Amino acid sequence: MNSRIVLRSLVTSDGCLTAMDDGMIIWRPTHGRRQQTKVESMATVLLAFKSNNNRINSIVVGDNRGGIIHLSIPSLEVINRFSLEGESIRSICSASESTHRLLVACQSGSIWMVGDQVPSRKVHLFHNDGPVTSIRVSNKEIHLQSGWKRRVIDFTGCELSYHDTSDKFKKKDEIRAIRRARLLETQQHNSSYPTTITHDSVTA
Repeated sequence: MNSRIVLRSLVTSDGCLTAMDDGMIIWRPTHGRRQQTKVESMATVLLAFKSNNNRINSIVVGDNRGGIIHLSIPSLEVINRFSLEGESIRSICSASESTHRLLVACQSGSIWMVGDQVPSRKVHLFHNDGPVTSIRVSNKEIHLQSGWKRRVIDFTGCELSYHDTSDKFKKKDEIRAIRRARLLETQQHNSSYPTTITHDSVTA
């Protein structure tokens, strides 16, 4: 009986990439033979790269133990490996138009750059307050999503903008609280005002 669980999947016009809970990485091309390989830890991130002809030619897999592995498509042969020990990878994006430098966001909030063209193959850039949900680069700026919070940061770690989308929900809660308080005050000062009776559930 096959009890493996799909952890991550990536569906493209070229094929489907699947990461299983036993470390198996499976590539099912739209045309051609299925390929598979096994990584040491459970995948947490899948990222695909396209060639100049707009076809997927490689993927990057991040795992829950800080491993980052670059695999070719379709053969799934290892192109490169990196390791951020003690971390769990949450999001990966390209720091340039090629795959020579990658930005990596971790569960701890640490943001790293890895690559053969990076000093010592990895360098810690800065720390975000909380896990990063997604990361991308646009116009040489790093865009971070962390729950309800969005930040734009330059490569030195200087914050360019910040937006907390939960603020609008907080304002709605404040408005509701004010309305409830006014209603309660009206009920207390006007005995003819209809009141709402709350029935507690009783278990026999």
